[in-house]
Amino acid sequence: MKRMLLLVLLLVTPFLTRAQVWYAGGNASVSFSNYKAKTPWKEVANTGFSIGAKGFKQINANYGITLELQYIQKGYYHKVCNDIYDQLEANYLEVPVMLDYTFIIPSARNWKAHLNIGMYAAYWLSGKYKMKGFDETSEAFDFNQQEASRFDLGPNAGGRIEYLLANGSLSLDFRYEIGLLDLQKQVNDNTKNMNRSFILGLTYLKPLTR
Repeated sequence: MKRMLLLVLLLVTPFLTRAQVWYAGGNASVSFSNYKAKTPWKEVANTGFSIGAKGFKQINANYGITLELQYIQKGYYHKVCNDIYDQLEANYLEVPVMLDYTFIIPSARNWKAHLNIGMYAAYWLSGKYKMKGFDETSEAFDFNQQEASRFDLGPNAGGRIEYLLANGSLSLDFRYEIGLLDLQKQVNDNTKNMNRSFILGLTYLKPLTR
């Protein structure tokens, strides 16, 4: 997995060093996540949020590179009924790197559309485990006890609809991420506890002038 991330960085580095203008700004999003592992329980999206910084560099008329640094909440939510559930709220520091394809929306002035595909790497900062049955418990996630991996990595894909302002832009972003690493390897457990996340939010970008 580390080789895959290194390959992505080697591919995008030549584009990042060219003389095109950088755009920088911030974004705020809502995240809907769960583990890939299937359980007998009802799978409900664990809802969280994401906030961070974004940089975008237009390479030519159609292609660009997007870099982000995000604080994002992921996890899972397994629900038996309204009174019984098992939930993990996980907080990550995440770095997505994406290739961007831009095209003009016909007959829509000041609007652009973008398609993105790339990779992300993340570090699991902390978590909270909640369970409700006959009583309700909430405790900090114990990485050693749960034999959890703090690192996550995987591909992502999505897009954004951008509206051009006088000195910047505002866009609606959407992205789906697929974790490739088993985050909680349990003894005698053949399930794959991998992140699956859908992210929807807003981004403001402004050109960096010299």
